Amino acid sequence: MIKALFGANSTSATLKQGLDDTMGAHQAIANRVARALETSSQTSDEGVDVANATDLTEDMAALADAEIRYEGEARLLSLFYDKIRSAIRAR
Repeated sequence: MIKALFGANSTSATLKQGLDDTMGAHQAIANRVARALETSSQTSDEGVDVANATDLTEDMAALADAEIRYEGEARLLSLFYDKIRSAIRAR
């Protein structure tokens, strides 16, 4: 019974792995954004590095997407644990 709830192929394990994966993606994107901001001082003669600005915009959108996914996965995991607590209390 415990393995079914918390084992390697359980819902909780899948959600926790999703959180870990999303956190890793979030950190990678944040690092790219930080590097882009560090190099933004090295601009072209016109004052704007268009390629860098485009990459930064895409990375910021990806960062927002990762945050939304993380919040959703965390909420699902919280609901899963709430159901377990409720089942234990009802018994």
